[in-house]
Amino acid sequence: MQKMSKTKKIILSALLLALSIVLSRFLSINTSFLSIGFSFVPAILAAIWLGPKYTAIICGLSDLIRSTFISIWNIFCWIYNKCSIKRNYLWVNIIQKRRRIYK
Repeated sequence: MQKMSKTKKIILSALLLALSIVLSRFLSINTSFLSIGFSFVPAILAAIWLGPKYTAIICGLSDLIRSTFISIWNIFCWIYNKCSIKRNYLWVNIIQKRRRIYK
């Protein structure tokens, strides 16, 4: 079996890291009491192809990035929803005031 160069290992680990984040974010089934995801697949592939050191790095970075990205994403969605609700109320008030003026 041919040994993989360090450059190939770094590139493959970056691809597996990205795949892990995408699989955990977009291809997971979440219910109120259960979460089923496929983010373990890149970890298994990394363990087979790269060994324990790279697998630990990939899993650690993937958890760190997922927790940071998902929490920031939820905050942005919450801010957007709050602003859009206020904006809708603003437009409703403007339309109602115009209707009163023209009546």
